Amino acid sequence: MTEIPSDAETAAAEETRIRCLQEALEPDAGRLVIRNEFAVVAVTVHASGKGRSRLRIEDLRTRQSVELDALELESLAWSRHQGLDPLLDPSRTRWSSEPSPEHGEGSTS
Repeated sequence: MTEIPSDAETAAAEETRIRCLQEALEPDAGRLVIRNEFAVVAVTVHASGKGRSRLRIEDLRTRQSVELDALELESLAWSRHQGLDPLLDPSRTRWSSEPSPEHGEGSTS
C-alpha cells in the first residue's frame, strides 16, 4: 500500500525542489540558461575524450537531460517547427507514467 506523505513532508519536498531550482539558475560561465513561462533549461557543451563535443540540454525543473552530437544538432537545424510538434506534446513524454526506453527515469543520457 502506498503511503501518503504528510503536509510537512510535502512542504519540505516543495521547499527542496524550489531551492534546487534556484541553485540551478545561479550564473555559470560555462552554461546558458534559457527560460520562458513554460520551461527552464540549461545548455552546456561537454567534450568527450575523443575530441568530439556534445551539447547537453537539461530541464532544470526535473533534471531530465539529453546530450546531442553534431549530426543530431544538424538535423535539428534543418527541421521545421511543425516537425517538432510531437516533441512539444507533454502527453507523449513528460506526462507518461513509464520512462521512455531512450532516457529511462531521471536519465542523463
